[in-house]
Amino acid sequence: MNNINLKKLKEFFNKYIGNIKINSNILALFLKQLALLLDSSISLYDSLEIIISQGLDKKLNKSLTNIKAKLNEGYQAYDAFKFEEKAMGPLIIAFIKSGDESGNLSYILDELSKYLTEDSKNKSQIKQAFIYPVILLLVTFIVIIIMTTKVLPTFISVFENSHNELPLATRFLLSISEFMTKNGLNILLILIVLCLFLIYLMSKKEYRIKIDSILFKSFLFKKFRMLNVEYQITSLLYILKRGDISIIDCMDIIKDSFKNKYIKAKFENIKSSLRHGLSLSDAISKENIFSNLMISMVKIGEDSGNMSRSLEKASSYYANEYIFRLKRISALAEPVLILIMATIVAFVVFSVAIPMFDSVNNIDF
Repeated sequence: MNNINLKKLKEFFNKYIGNIKINSNILALFLKQLALLLDSSISLYDSLEIIISQGLDKKLNKSLTNIKAKLNEGYQAYDAFKFEEKAMGPLIIAFIKSGDESGNLSYILDELSKYLTEDSKNKSQIKQAFIYPVILLLVTFIVIIIMTTKVLPTFISVFENSHNELPLATRFLLSISEFMTKNGLNILLILIVLCLFLIYLMSKKEYRIKIDSILFKSFLFKKFRMLNVEYQITSLLYILKRGDISIIDCMDIIKDSFKNKYIKAKFENIKSSLRHGLSLSDAISKENIFSNLMISMVKIGEDSGNMSRSLEKASSYYANEYIFRLKRISALAEPVLILIMATIVAFVVFSVAIPMFDSVNNIDF
């Protein structure tokens, strides 16, 4: 019985804890080195041995050691790497499969390394752009909770004894304070239940697609979000087409690069359209989610017979536009949030201060 429990515990650990995804920057460096070694006619097994000896990262070394063991057992490159999909991500595994089948593995891995480096840099810039606004929002939220549950209740008896008619703003604030004080625990429990219910819905495929569709179509940062999606598509499609990967396989690989189930479903539709003889530009146009610019760039590539060049230009445009809009959002978000925070705090202060001054003025000295 104890052995069975230990085995289950080990399986749980390996599945949910032991296979934490390797850092994107480490993966990009690994792919760069692997591409260089393979291009130098060094076998995959020996290339992995050399990279392991450098000690880049413990998690990477663990995965590469496992892959080496699978290669020793006779597995092909893709099948061996497939065992480490949780650690490396589905995108890398799919690229290894396509590169191995096309005979352009070193080129594809080198280009993927560049993409991951750029993608990691973009994500880092997003975090830097939004960390200060997020902190401001949290501080504002905490200030509101403290003011309504701790500070305002101490003034309630003072206001009641003054027998003065309270301003509308003060009455509104006191109502919120009373509601939060009496129902704070209930509100917290409701929020926890809602979060758990949302997690449950996200675990169900049919609901996950609907939720992802709502999130994808939401007006908040829609243009910025779409730029990121189209940059990802054009960049990956450019790499894959240069590597002589079939268009159907390209769609499969790009689909796996997205977490959003709604976008994944759209790529399944695009694949189906391609199989029925539609061109890529017609297939993506049919889905009604991509910009006219992207559809036009793909169409130009098809008509000119130089799809790679067209995709390269589109990818470069989206990358530059993405960074520009990111900086613009960051520049606007900070002053707007500071203004909102200042307005809320000022409203609370004046709602308390005005009746206090009225009470003092009415005292008969």
